Amino acid sequence: SEDSGPTIHLTPEEKKLFKLLVQVIQESPDITSTLRVAGGWVRDKLLATDGFRRIKRDICANVNNDIECEVTRLTSKYKSSSHDNASTGPSAGRHGTKVIGGSSSSSRTNGEVKALTQASNPVDIDIALDDMLGRDFAERLNHWLSDHGRQTHSVGVVLKNPEKSKHLETATMKVGKFWIDFVNLRAEEYTEDSRIPDLMRIGTPTEDAYRRDLTINALFYNINTGRVEDMTGRGFDDLKRGIVATPLPALTTLLDDPLRVLRAIRFAARLRFSMDESLRAAAADTRVREALAQKVSKERIGSEVDLMLRSPDPVGAMRLLTNLGLAGTVFPLGSIVDKDMDEEYPIFDAGLHLLSTTHDHLCYCKANPPVWCSKSMPYSCYGVPDYMLMDDDESRRVLWYAAFLKPLRDYASKVGKDRGSSCPRTQGKKSTRSVITHMMVDQLKRPSRDAEASERIMKAADDFTRLMTSGFDSMSMKILLSEIRVFAHHAGESEDECDLGIINGDGRNRTEGKMEQQQLQGYISCSMVTPDGGPKVVDAATEDNPLWLEAMEFRLLCSKVLQRIGPLWRAALILSLAEQLEDVNEVDMIEFAIEGDVIEESKEEVRQGIIAKYDAFAASLLELGLVGIWCEQPLIDGREMKQDGVLPNIPKGPVFREIMDEQSNWMITHPGADKNALIQHLHDVFPEFV
Repeated sequence: SEDSGPTIHLTPEEKKLFKLLVQVIQESPDITSTLRVAGGWVRDKLLATDGFRRIKRDICANVNNDIECEVTRLTSKYKSSSHDNASTGPSAGRHGTKVIGGSSSSSRTNGEVKALTQASNPVDIDIALDDMLGRDFAERLNHWLSDHGRQTHSVGVVLKNPEKSKHLETATMKVGKFWIDFVNLRAEEYTEDSRIPDLMRIGTPTEDAYRRDLTINALFYNINTGRVEDMTGRGFDDLKRGIVATPLPALTTLLDDPLRVLRAIRFAARLRFSMDESLRAAAADTRVREALAQKVSKERIGSEVDLMLRSPDPVGAMRLLTNLGLAGTVFPLGSIVDKDMDEEYPIFDAGLHLLSTTHDHLCYCKANPPVWCSKSMPYSCYGVPDYMLMDDDESRRVLWYAAFLKPLRDYASKVGKDRGSSCPRTQGKKSTRSVITHMMVDQLKRPSRDAEASERIMKAADDFTRLMTSGFDSMSMKILLSEIRVFAHHAGESEDECDLGIINGDGRNRTEGKMEQQQLQGYISCSMVTPDGGPKVVDAATEDNPLWLEAMEFRLLCSKVLQRIGPLWRAALILSLAEQLEDVNEVDMIEFAIEGDVIEESKEEVRQGIIAKYDAFAASLLELGLVGIWCEQPLIDGREMKQDGVLPNIPKGPVFREIMDEQSNWMITHPGADKNALIQHLHDVFPEFV
């Protein structure tokens, strides 16, 4: 039934647009259409109003409310016993629903409202007509604009295409800042073997509302009256309660179009709503899984998965997929590894746990940023801007893929070694593809660059783990305690900033002596603290301090990992840390012996110890100036290397690569040293080619 709802706040541009459309109708006696804005525009506008904000805050504040449990703890896997202890700060097991990007406010509601407010000012608007085609109305709009001496707009028409669910025409035109799709109110009928409607016709507002996927997406804003309409009678209530539900019986809706089950999960994750119980039951129905596999293309499934991982709550989305039994359909393991259906879900559980821990720790870093997650270093030693993971949506998105799919990669590698192959048994060109590429590109139809980035993160995470478990965490502490530093000076720095004692804007003088500003610009400088506690400027070409040399060997090892992973190094380090934290989550108490005494540590104490080691490791990477090492250019290029004065007698073959690698390694272990010192080193190592 129709329910006239509250008004919504319009921007000046929206008021101007709607006033124009109403004026066209009023001054055209033969046009009797009622114009209604449909879709997510209405939903997001309502969620941004004060009334819905207050209701949302009340829900989040009521810890005993069942809805709150669904909304605010949608992604939480565990809760530390110290969570309520204000003196300890947020624990490593904090809620996973905290907003990562955007405002640094600790309030989830404020961050959410900000996101929704931004979403309430869209540039795309769907306007539904009840008695004429969109192309006809767009043409009448242009006639009116022309008659009144205003600029007309070109009209694009999306023709009927039943194979792509386009049963009625859609007219598109740009008016001001808005792209407008003029569509028709629709009524649909489905067949059993396709998610594409068998019959579609112009319908009534009520028919159109009930054919939509969710009640919160079935609201209209009546431009003629300026009121919001809830034709299903449930949209307002579901918005207030934070519920994702279908207008018609859930099983019927999902069987008609199985893609709607993924859309429901995505909206639950995006808005942090809970799913209606009947929708949950229908989503878990075997018939829906079968219909999803048979009716929906891989491209559409992959697109929905990508949107889930872009949402504010990627963990909640993957949790729903897993708990509802849909993960095996969305991520079909049978096409990649020989694994029975009942054995697939441990892999998804492992992926979900790793994703949750990764997401949780990134939230923890936002609430309690360590040095390596601060924004105080605008440049690297190599002129590469260093972006924080909290501010990099794309890097976080591929990190979520990597975290969720890494257990699959690890399992396939293990099975592959047992079988003598790391890839599925396939024929032809695709037989050499990794399981991650096969899953993301072949199954989900995602771009190959996403698969490559995700796999690079996984491999680098393994590399970081090997470094951390091989004792190099202690080397990190030596570097920090000895204040061993490699840093750059860039054009535009003030005289004070050129003081060797300033790095990352912290203002602490660690070494003495100034150099002329023009000498410092573009230079890499090195420093450390001597055993007697005094500061020392280091000449990297000649320094023979054992601790410095050990630090440079550490720099070389770490550089190899960073050169392979590039700007995604922070994502890989977070994933490595999350895997270590996941290992701790498997036990309740840790026991170890020190000089015969058995020491017990709680899980939280062990977790904090691991986090501290990784923080020190990451801080040492910054202190060693390794950010941007993947962009370092050789001092001597290939052509110059063969000239007189360097190594003119280099023979053809692999030895040239060996020489260039030697140059690269020397530059890494002698940061800031000049070309003459490099040439002398090459002469010493390769005297036969001088």
